[in-house]
Amino acid sequence: MRILIINRWDDEHQSDYGSRIDHSVHEVSYVTVPKHVPRIPAAARHIQVVEDYRSPEPVIEAALAAHRACGGFDRLLVLSEFDLLTGAQIRERLGIPGPDTEAVLVFRDKTRMKARVAAAGLRVPRFQEAATLAEMTAFRAELGAPVVVKPRTGAASIGIFVVGPEEDLATTLAGTELADYQVEEYLEGPVWHVDGLMEDGSMAFGRASRYMDTCYGFAQGRPVGSAVQTGPEADTMLAFTEACLRALGLERGAFHFELIQTPTGPVFLEVGARFGGGEIPWVFQDVYGVDLIGDWIRLELGERPVTLPAPGPDHGHGGFLLVPEPLGQELVSRPSMVGAVPGLYAEELPEPGHKFDGKGGYRFILGRFRYHAGSAAEVEEAIRVTIRDYHCELAALPAEPVAAPEQAEQVTEPVAVPEPVR
Repeated sequence: MRILIINRWDDEHQSDYGSRIDHSVHEVSYVTVPKHVPRIPAAARHIQVVEDYRSPEPVIEAALAAHRACGGFDRLLVLSEFDLLTGAQIRERLGIPGPDTEAVLVFRDKTRMKARVAAAGLRVPRFQEAATLAEMTAFRAELGAPVVVKPRTGAASIGIFVVGPEEDLATTLAGTELADYQVEEYLEGPVWHVDGLMEDGSMAFGRASRYMDTCYGFAQGRPVGSAVQTGPEADTMLAFTEACLRALGLERGAFHFELIQTPTGPVFLEVGARFGGGEIPWVFQDVYGVDLIGDWIRLELGERPVTLPAPGPDHGHGGFLLVPEPLGQELVSRPSMVGAVPGLYAEELPEPGHKFDGKGGYRFILGRFRYHAGSAAEVEEAIRVTIRDYHCELAALPAEPVAAPEQAEQVTEPVAVPEPVR
């Protein structure tokens, strides 16, 4: 097949297309970032480099240029959530088979996805598309309870606000452009995520994990972790997830699904038609032997997954912990936790001297940790111990440039990672 890949990554795992697609069998072309070019196999058909992915227009223009150079494509691969809509537009412009804009919006627009799930008789939070402060105020008054205000097509908990019934909405949302926002009820209960692959409209592989804190808490500066669960509760979460994915029409591909466990059963939160972020792909590869990215690519090319485990109980449980970057700080020192925490098998830590500028996201942060233990309880205890004992020394970055380095006063202090909310 003639394949075009839209890629914004440069790391060795997410952007490793060479080991997942046989470039001697398929004609593979790329629209990609400069740092990824050295990772592209020499057998690639064509390469277009795009410096900036913040706007879709340069990516679309590069795809059109690749089309002109290669004479068209049979498949378009787009793996990043931030490029799914751009990919849909490219398919429509070039007549490439695959999800169009309407199909992608069901997995990007939070009001559309909740409406579709609710129409199938599955529980979702009460919600409303609300583009004005007055609409949000009226919705909260009707509920008489806390609400969550979030972008309709956002990701990674960016731009989300949780607002109590007595808090001033105008003050909280001051300076926020609300044209593409929605509001929904805030529900209490543990938050879960389910990650896996759909094939022929059924869940070919899935694991249910319970968060320790939440992605929203991570965006507020708190660590977030999770551990894969088994047993009746996890089975309920998996069944609910599969029912929602069928309602949303996901026939094949990767998914990252989030739901909340309430006393009356699971409630849909949101879903991404892509693999989970953070450490999820690495944990699934290391603990379960599943290459979520590679098998997703194979499904998109009409091939069968090759890394999914045989039916039966797992040999152990996986989990992860992410410690957010301390904005405006420079790392002076930090300990290694591998060998000090049972069940912790891998860590990725910044080097002393790293400056945290608020742009780390889920990658350039204070610490990334991966776990493998015999039970979910052991993984959760290992996460708690890591949080308790991971003490880093930080120094405040100067507010403005210092004239002479020898005059700069370095004030350092040990910083303990804050406990997650339970």
